[in-house]
Amino acid sequence: MRTYSLLALLLASLPAPGFADTTDLNVNLSASILTNTCEVSLPEGSDIQLPVVPRSGFYNPDGSDRFQPTDDAGGKKFTVQVSDCGSSDPDNDATLHFTFRPQSGVYASQRQVFINERESTPEGAKNVGIVIFSEALHQNVLQSDGTSDVVIDRATQPSAANNPFAYTFYARYQNIGAVSSGRVVSNVLVSVTYE
Repeated sequence: MRTYSLLALLLASLPAPGFADTTDLNVNLSASILTNTCEVSLPEGSDIQLPVVPRSGFYNPDGSDRFQPTDDAGGKKFTVQVSDCGSSDPDNDATLHFTFRPQSGVYASQRQVFINERESTPEGAKNVGIVIFSEALHQNVLQSDGTSDVVIDRATQPSAANNPFAYTFYARYQNIGAVSSGRVVSNVLVSVTYE
C-alpha cells in the first residue's frame, strides 16, 4: 500500500460590498510524497476558482435550500493525477482510495461541508462552505460523519480519456444556513492510497 498527499486549495468568492469581483488570488501548491514510487499532482494548478454567485442562487423561489450537501449538482471540475510510479506496475494497483481532509475543519452542524476559513473575518461569507464530489461515483467525498474514503476501482470506473491515472472531482458552494456575502476559502488535504 502506497500513500501520497497533496494540498488542494479551493478558492471562491461571493460578491460583498466593498470587494471587487475580479480579485486574483495566488496560492502555491504544496505536495508531500510519503514514499518515493509515485507522484500526485493537480495538473490545472492549486487554484480552483469558483464563480461569483448571488445569495439568491442558494435558495428555491419558496425560500427553501436549493441543494443539500449530498446533491450531485455539478460544480468546478479539477483533476487529481497519479503518475511516475517507478518500477510499480500500475495495472496491479486496481483499487484507489482518495481521502479528502479539511485543513481547518468542517461545520459542526454539517460534516459533509468543508468550512469557510474566512467566515470569522470581516470579509468572509457566513453560513456557506464547499462540497466536493467524485465524478466517477457522483457522491460527496465526505460521508455524513465527516470521514472520507472514495474508493475507485480502476477496472470499472472511468478516468480521464487521455490519462488513465487522472481522476476528476468537482467543487461547489453549499449553504448551511442564511448566506451572507463575502469570501469563501477552504483548504483541503488529499491523500491517495493504492491497493
